[in-house]
Parts: sequence; structure tokens; C-alpha cells
Amino acid sequence: MSLLGDLIRLSPELRDEIRSDPATAYDRVTTFDQPERLELDWEWKLFGPLFTIAGFRVNPFRSGVLFPDEQTAFGAHGDARCLDPAQVAEAATQLERTPFAALAPHLRDALVERDTLRVDYDYDYESPTYGQPLPPERIVTPTFPDEQIESYRTRLADPYADLTTFYRTAAHHGECTIFWAA
Repeated sequence: MSLLGDLIRLSPELRDEIRSDPATAYDRVTTFDQPERLELDWEWKLFGPLFTIAGFRVNPFRSGVLFPDEQTAFGAHGDARCLDPAQVAEAATQLERTPFAALAPHLRDALVERDTLRVDYDYDYESPTYGQPLPPERIVTPTFPDEQIESYRTRLADPYADLTTFYRTAAHHGECTIFWAA
């Protein structure tokens, strides 16, 4: 299953207004259009672990608070996240100061983190172990040839530039961001 990631930028006031009605929050944020929205394909799945491995204090995909709240966070895994303006500014600074070339050496580790099978999803929904952590002997850790790493490096450079611009703009306007995957 492929999950696409979306980011929007919005004022703190609009974020609070949307958050105040969790039943309509998903519908409201998915109606945002360009330039307030950045649609990512699979890239967010690598950027999240890549930023963690690289030591980003604010990770645009993993930091922040659940949105609209802990009980009603939407997204494919119920993990929509919101960054406040100070966090957005920190993320923007980190992105601006970190050229993608500096992150590229961490790609292999990010791919391993992303693709290591640690949970039982063997499609036997009736199994008592379905969705449970795998025992160590069943964890599957992939390997990636250098050519594949180079291909990812090439394919991630432009989305990284887009993400940097998106956060620079949000920080300049004192905005919040919301990320979700669907």
C-alpha cells in the first residue's frame, strides 16, 4: 500500500478554528490548494527517518502534536502532526542550513529503518499475532545496493528543495504546518 504525504501551511488562528471541530478537520485541511499545500509522494517516508538519523531537533514528519488531537488524529495511521510557528521556524532553519548532500550519506540507514519489517502483517487478520511486534528471529532487515542508494539520492533532491522552500515560506509568514499521510 502506498501512502502519500501532504503538508499544509496555515495561520495559528485558522489551525485553532479547524482543531475546534475535529469532525470536520480532515475535510477542511484537504481542501487547501497551492501554494499553501505541498503534496509529497513516497518521499516523506524517507525524509522522516532521514531527519531523525541526521539529528534534526524538529522533524516536519515526526515532531509536533497530533492533529486535531490525540483521540481524532487523522491520516492513514492516525498520526497527523501539527507544528506551531516556533517549530516551523526551527524546521525551516534546519532545512536551510542542511544541504541535501549532507543528508545523502544517511540514506542507506533511512531506507533500512523505513523498510525493516518489525510488525506481523502477514495478511492473516485472524491471527492473534497480527499487528504485534515480530520476535527478533522474524525481523527482516533489507539491504540496498549502491546503485539503488544513488537513485534515491537523485530522486529526493528536488522534493527536498521543495520542502525547504515550503518551510521557509511558512516561517516567513509565522504559520503552522500540518502533515498527514493518506
